[in-house]
Amino acid sequence: MINKNTYLAVFILLCCNLIQPTLVSAQQNIDTKSGQLLTVQSNGSYTYRVTKTDSDDDSNFMGAEIIALEDPTENTEISDLQQRSILRKLKSQLQTIEAKSTVDRYKHKNTLEQLKTKLKKAKKINELQVAADIKNEIEAVEVHYDLANMRAEESYKLIKKVNEIAKVKEDERLMKINNLISKSAKTLNTDVKLIQTAVANYTFDIDNINPDQITHGEDCNIVFSGKDESLNKDRIEHSPQYLFGYTSDKLKHFLKNENFLECRAYLTKLDGDYYLNLDLDLATKDASRNYGFIDKDDMIKLTFINGDNFVANSIYRAEGKLEPYSGHTIYEAVYKLQDIEMELIEDLELDKLAIIWSSGFEEYPIYEIDILQKQLKCLKKEE
Repeated sequence: MINKNTYLAVFILLCCNLIQPTLVSAQQNIDTKSGQLLTVQSNGSYTYRVTKTDSDDDSNFMGAEIIALEDPTENTEISDLQQRSILRKLKSQLQTIEAKSTVDRYKHKNTLEQLKTKLKKAKKINELQVAADIKNEIEAVEVHYDLANMRAEESYKLIKKVNEIAKVKEDERLMKINNLISKSAKTLNTDVKLIQTAVANYTFDIDNINPDQITHGEDCNIVFSGKDESLNKDRIEHSPQYLFGYTSDKLKHFLKNENFLECRAYLTKLDGDYYLNLDLDLATKDASRNYGFIDKDDMIKLTFINGDNFVANSIYRAEGKLEPYSGHTIYEAVYKLQDIEMELIEDLELDKLAIIWSSGFEEYPIYEIDILQKQLKCLKKEE
């Protein structure tokens, strides 16, 4: 039954609702952190402004500082038209996300202020159930506010990185752009495609290799040298050898006696072309969820002790395979190498290796720095 006091409480709250300021009362000018100028309309939608106005209220700005960022996607230093087009598309999507998220954050902030005023009035008249309902509503809105805030901040950071891409060395720019694309897709669901480069016109299944000849030298372990019947091509292949192990600082406490990630590498020469094979062993059953996969045409970057480096592309999609007995996840990735890259491998020791996963970019220090040098020497002996 509703008593007289309940009617009175409801009446007071309704009156409060009528006098609270809302978005529908007037339009407001707000600015994003990257410097976009927005006007929130009375219906909650927004439009773009060209310049700041004298009536702009700085309290409506949701970022720490407006930074006018130069747009280098039109910079002639980036001569590659495909890269400039991709950057322009990525930045456009990020700006749209930042604008929408900033407006959503502004609206959620207003809603929270209104709800907190209602809560204060409900407590004042001792309407406990109404107060409890308002608290629940506040918690729900706070979740939406935090999400909008995260998306606004993350999109701003990525916009800033896009704007700084022209400063990146030309030989590193492609990997940097694809890293930005991958991170944007993961955190903000952008749909810009990775920049593609020349790819192999054939693939081979490293799970179904049946060596028909095995030779052993002093430092060599050639597991196949002859005609690959499945491909009808000549193939020489070295056995896998330990390349590096890696454990992040936060996991070292839990993995005292083993590495989180171990990599064994081996070279293959197939019909005159060289390939780098990586067997990646991750000590977790959740690798596919956390790391994702290595897609066809995804890149790997090899950096040598003198600072020289090159980028190679995966020739097919490598997905994690769970080993039930160990609980580990195994990836088998293959990258095609160019002749000029083989000269670096022959002359220099390896220092670092960076892999682009579908979830992002990670770089690893190399322990066995001369493994690829030795393997290449072995393959050439078999020719």
